Amino acid sequence: MDLETAILASFRAGVLALRLDGTVAYINPIGIKILEGYALREGESIHLRAGENSFFRVLSESLGTHYLPARVETELPRVDGDLQSLGFTLSELKSEGNKIGICAFFKDLTQVEMAEESENLKQRLVILGQMAAGLAHEIRNPIASIGVHCSILKTHLSQNEKLLSSVEMMAREIEKVEYIIRECLNFVRPADLGIQKVQVENIVRGVIDRFQALYAEMEFSAKRQEEAEYHAEVDPGLFEQAIINIVSNAVDACEGKGKIEISFGMTRHFSDLIRLGRRLDSFVQGHSGNEEEFVRIAIRDNGPGILPEIKEKIFVPFYTTKKTGTGVGLPLAQKIIHAHGGVLDLMSEPGKGSDFIIKIPVRHEWRKES
Repeated sequence: MDLETAILASFRAGVLALRLDGTVAYINPIGIKILEGYALREGESIHLRAGENSFFRVLSESLGTHYLPARVETELPRVDGDLQSLGFTLSELKSEGNKIGICAFFKDLTQVEMAEESENLKQRLVILGQMAAGLAHEIRNPIASIGVHCSILKTHLSQNEKLLSSVEMMAREIEKVEYIIRECLNFVRPADLGIQKVQVENIVRGVIDRFQALYAEMEFSAKRQEEAEYHAEVDPGLFEQAIINIVSNAVDACEGKGKIEISFGMTRHFSDLIRLGRRLDSFVQGHSGNEEEFVRIAIRDNGPGILPEIKEKIFVPFYTTKKTGTGVGLPLAQKIIHAHGGVLDLMSEPGKGSDFIIKIPVRHEWRKES
């Protein structure tokens, strides 16, 4: 291997060179990894592959144009059903001053989006936490006072059934308010992780068993995409809470009479260092490797699906379409998954059910903020 080939092969981005006739002149090893599922071989024509995805289509069309886009982002369907975000730059490939083709430099941006989403959520939680702590203090004092007076009234109204019924209703409403306050505070508190290496499939199946016992008319099933142990370093209690919240949402969507299918698989994503705020951080917390392995858990229900205008707000704290909901369940699940360096994604179409997709890193080297 000559020096130029060695340099290209060691790039931490994909490098793809095309001749003017559209044939592939070179693709480096990391480029092959990024395009897993769309294998390109030297000598084949990109024009014949243009219909497979938007990346190949742009490459095919760019060969016949003088202006090359400097920065493009697109999405490619992955073999596991997810969407892969790809960013790339195009430039002319020249030899002795003459254009002989084009060259694409590209990276998997899936982790970038995960990091940006996690950072935005963290900033929102800081503001929300300050508000919630103040509100909880101001609300809890009068609520506690009302609760005490309700208890006093109960002892004096034991013979007046009508008034006693009203006082008991007030006491129940007070309990609801206290529950909402607790839920809000649980959501805005920082996630203090107790990381352990666990078999996440066992945790998920345990949650399924409990829901199956509670909802006899629901049909639950689980399947594996491949034979694997599905171990990951997580906080078992918090991870279980996230699964409970997602499955509970799916059961509610089915009104307790539908089907929920859970599938387990493995997926890989590339990671690199990026600048978050004023410090350098990694996409997957605690790691700066080239490629990270994730456990993928898809929770699918056959409910009515989610309307596009609701889908955009589904992870917004305290937004709910339910008559008896706090709107904290799914945002809390998202917060827990993000705290582990993972991502919680949603795919839904009205009338066709919903898929909540969890990708949790297999390794998690916990470190406190500096």
